[in-house]
Order: sequence, then C-alpha cells, then structure tokens
Amino acid sequence: MKKFVLLLSIALAIPQLAMAWGYVGHKAIAEIAERNLTPKAKANIERYTKGTPLHEYSLWMDEVVATPPYKRALAGWHASIADVDCTSPKIIRERYRQSRDGVTAMEDFRVQLKNYQSLSDSTVLTAIKCIVHIVADFHCPTHMRFVDLHNEGKYAVDFLGQRWDYHAVWDTGIVEAYHKGWDYSKYADHLNTLQNKDIKRITKGWAQQWFEDSCHEVRPIIYWVVNDGKRIEKLDMDFVNKCGPLAESQMQRAGYRLAAALNTIFGK
Repeated sequence: MKKFVLLLSIALAIPQLAMAWGYVGHKAIAEIAERNLTPKAKANIERYTKGTPLHEYSLWMDEVVATPPYKRALAGWHASIADVDCTSPKIIRERYRQSRDGVTAMEDFRVQLKNYQSLSDSTVLTAIKCIVHIVADFHCPTHMRFVDLHNEGKYAVDFLGQRWDYHAVWDTGIVEAYHKGWDYSKYADHLNTLQNKDIKRITKGWAQQWFEDSCHEVRPIIYWVVNDGKRIEKLDMDFVNKCGPLAESQMQRAGYRLAAALNTIFGK
C-alpha cells in the first residue's frame, strides 16, 4: 500500500507536458465510460474530480510521458503483453515486462482502491486519471505486445501520402481518417449503442480477460502490415477502410469496460 501511494504521489507532482488511441480516441472512450457510470459510481468519482469530465483526464498519462519522475513511477503501464495464444498470465507479464504493464496495474488498482476512502483525495484522483488511460491503451493494437513478435510499430510508413510512424497510425491516423471531421463526442454518440446483454457480455471479467479478448481480435492485423516478412510501407484508404471497423470496435469495448472498472471500484 505504501509503495502504491508513493508512486501515485510522484505522478501527481509531475507537471503536464504534451500528448498520444490519440486525442479523439482517448476522449471518445472516456466519454462512453462516463455515459455508462452508475449514479453511485458517478457521485463517488465526482467527489475527487469536482465534476471535471473524465475525458479531460484521458490524455494525462501521455502528457507526462517525457518527465523523469513519470518514467520511474508509471513506466510500462501504457502497454501489456500476451503469449502466442493471446493469453496474458502473471508469469508472462513478470518474465517479459517485470510486471510493469497495464493489466498488472489494473489488478493492483482493484486491490489498492478497495478502501479508497482511506486514501488522500489527490491519490485517488491520480488513480482515476491512470485507470481512464490504461484501459483505453490496452485496447489499442500497437499497445499490445506479443512475446513472439516485435509489433510496437515504431517505423515509418506512407500513410495517405504523408510520412507517419506506424504506431501513430493506430493511435491517431485511422480514427481521424475513417470518419473525417468527427470529434470525440460524435464518436461516442456513434459507439455508445450496445444493448445491455451485449454490454454484460463484453464487460465480464477484469483487465486480464479484457486484454486477452482484445489480443484475439487484434493479432491478425499484424499480418496485414507484414507480408512475407516485409513491411507494407504504403497505407491508403483501403487500409483505413479495412482497419476502421476494428478500431471502432476496440474503442467501443474500451469505453464500456472502463465504465465497468470504475463502477466496480466506486459503485459500492
């Protein structure tokens, strides 16, 4: 508990800098979550946020990424890892990421925030900021790591006639190109449409199950980019139209699962 509080205290003291899903994706996911909070969870969360919308916190972890204290306190929480079968047991996370990953962070948050009322307001607020970002990140394809693949996507491609980092194509490019001109609120309106039975189905479990489900959905896209061992370096609207539905599905699931996580922690 003391270590957990110390990490969040360090993070809270960090000045905010600059940013990465991207602006639209992260905010849309947070907005979907906010619309699906239970009344009790919403009231308890607003005790710490003072009514600030969750989407205003959705990029916080990206905004502090370049600061040394952040690297020490929250390093690794932007990504998670799975084996070749898309499972992410504790032993895999320990071996390949020294338990510095989003799934482990969410498991820790669930335990440490069980009695969140006993923690300082600043510590709980920082935890909320982290949860809003972490759940979104481990649904993004280039934030999923596999033990047998180098799929972070840190290489240059031609995306719609401009030079992009492939990682950023998934963080930002596809989302903004698939529905050109849509802001986060429009995406939230479009994606916040599941029936209760489907919401219950996709929110069953916790972070490990959600991440593993995402890995099964996402792993095939790696082979859309690597063809016979060679990277496909020119991505056009055909690529956007092929990947857009997957990006939307992952954002939708992330939004509902973020709501489920916050309802579980703060809805009692």
